Amino acid sequence: MRHIAFRCPPFPTFIKGGEAMFVQGKKHFKRTFSVFDLLYVKRGCLFMAEEDQLFEVKEGTYMILIPQREHYGYRPCVEDTLFVWLHFTMEQHYGILPKGEITWHDVMEREASYVEAAQYQFYLPQFGVMKHKERMEQLLEQVVHLEHDGSPDRALKQQIYFAEFLMQLQKQALDIPTASEKVCAEAVQYIHKHYREPFEMKKLARSLRFHPDYITRCMQKTMGMSVMQYLHYYRIAQAKKQLAETNDTIDSIAKRVGIEDAAYFSRLFKKVEGVTPTEYRRIVYRI
Repeated sequence: MRHIAFRCPPFPTFIKGGEAMFVQGKKHFKRTFSVFDLLYVKRGCLFMAEEDQLFEVKEGTYMILIPQREHYGYRPCVEDTLFVWLHFTMEQHYGILPKGEITWHDVMEREASYVEAAQYQFYLPQFGVMKHKERMEQLLEQVVHLEHDGSPDRALKQQIYFAEFLMQLQKQALDIPTASEKVCAEAVQYIHKHYREPFEMKKLARSLRFHPDYITRCMQKTMGMSVMQYLHYYRIAQAKKQLAETNDTIDSIAKRVGIEDAAYFSRLFKKVEGVTPTEYRRIVYRI
């Protein structure tokens, strides 16, 4: 199976959606569509083919048909089948990638700064089980029911619900174990509290009462970063705020975020941000 990969913002654009019923014996007609078509089965089963791949879209599962690829029902429904369909498009480039394990680090490409928006790379499985069915079906119903709403902001509301649906779909695709999330959250909380101090892994391990290797695995699993990588990231994020909001020296800011060596701080800052602290300050001041 594959991922549909794309950057956002901008989010994919919702076009139209609805609910349909295929009675027993009916199958999807053959066509090549110019937009994405998401199918979610609420009851029954759709037997769909996309070019040379066959899919059984059973109750509680979904698939996304890709533009310019011929698709059709390869066999009739064996029972009455109720499903939701959503048509959407992407103004931005997208790719079709082999499905593999992804983390939040893959999704989060760039944090927001004072001059640039945050950038995300989404990886939506083309086919999968819809986890947390109640919440996901609620979002789908909100999108579909607005088709019959005559209010002038109907289309805008649909876009908002559709974007939330995609975000939940991406979150479910990460499939992060709760135990790892909890340990990661505790490690992050510790770093936020102690980032100004000299960091020692054994102190973190003692505070969390877990082995350092286990904490590192949880951080990598959840965020795609090691403990030290996240510590560097958070220190630089705090330094960016001070560079933008104060006239303090680079040396004093470095010390306040826990880095005693100003030269090392500048090298680390450039590695993370692509510019030196001084260059970053000039960019912000030009706003």
